[in-house]
Amino acid sequence: MKRRRAAKPVTKPLGRVASHFNRDGLPKNSYRTQSEAQSAAQLAWTLSGVDLDSYRCDYCFQWHIGKRFRDD
Repeated sequence: MKRRRAAKPVTKPLGRVASHFNRDGLPKNSYRTQSEAQSAAQLAWTLSGVDLDSYRCDYCFQWHIGKRFRDD
């Protein structure tokens, strides 16, 4: 009879809180102001061409940057 592997614990948050964490389950970098977040997004564009947007987090009420969503 085969033994079943134990399920890995879920580390990725669910729901609206997911916008506060990255894929590794660690919190995203926080910025105190929208201006700081937009500057970091612009730097990411300048250095690597990644199009990021700033948004206010519903979890910690600070600013984060993340990939833009398309309205297709």
